[in-house]
Amino acid sequence: MIHVSKAAARGPVPRKIWVLGPLLLGLILASLIVPQELVSQEFENNSIRVIRPRYFNKSKRFELGAQVSTIMNEAFIYTYMASGLAAFHLNEEWAVEGAFGLGFNLDKSDKRLLFDEFGIKTYILRVSNYATAAVQWTPLYGKWQLSSGQLIYFDTYITAGGGLTGVSWLYSDFCEPPKEGGEPLPADAVISYPTGMLGIGQRYFVSKSLSYKIDLRYNRIFYSFADQQCTASEASGDNGTVGHDTVTLQLGASYYF
Repeated sequence: MIHVSKAAARGPVPRKIWVLGPLLLGLILASLIVPQELVSQEFENNSIRVIRPRYFNKSKRFELGAQVSTIMNEAFIYTYMASGLAAFHLNEEWAVEGAFGLGFNLDKSDKRLLFDEFGIKTYILRVSNYATAAVQWTPLYGKWQLSSGQLIYFDTYITAGGGLTGVSWLYSDFCEPPKEGGEPLPADAVISYPTGMLGIGQRYFVSKSLSYKIDLRYNRIFYSFADQQCTASEASGDNGTVGHDTVTLQLGASYYF
């Protein structure tokens, strides 16, 4: 009688088990033996950042702000202005705003030199105040990371609107004194003219309710040609309008509530 063992009856052990068994056992032992410090060191220099929710929300909030500005493209005078603004943000992209500003002018040395040395009077349009209403669109929102790791949140906006600009006419600036018996110079006056405005700027958020801002604005003032004439008879001959362009740099701060 021939006896067959149970192991022989089951047949030979598959070769894959002889190969995979020790491999799996080795992997398990390796995971238990390798110190966790070595694993963490592999990712020590790799910073993983998740996308954070928006830091600053403007939607359905009022904004009150104050600004200082200067007109950058004037040849013979400096113009400095202080202004206030109020805005309501309809959502994160769109807002409506109104602003009002007052300013003063200082003559540059070039203007004084031309008159003192050569008797030349320079034609000057002096901006003294403005009032505007505008629509604001904010297409970009983002953040910068400094080398220290600190994040600075900002947005970029475009503004378009219009309003009135007050121009101070000082006729002695550019008109010759009247001759004896001649027509007198017009009285100095501040006259408001329609103005179109287009600007671009950025806000930097320093808290949940405060931001600093910088913007650049182009303004076109449509003033009456007659208002720049030195006598009433000269002014009566032309009632057309003339465009005068100014470029304004503004720095300010706003509070949101």
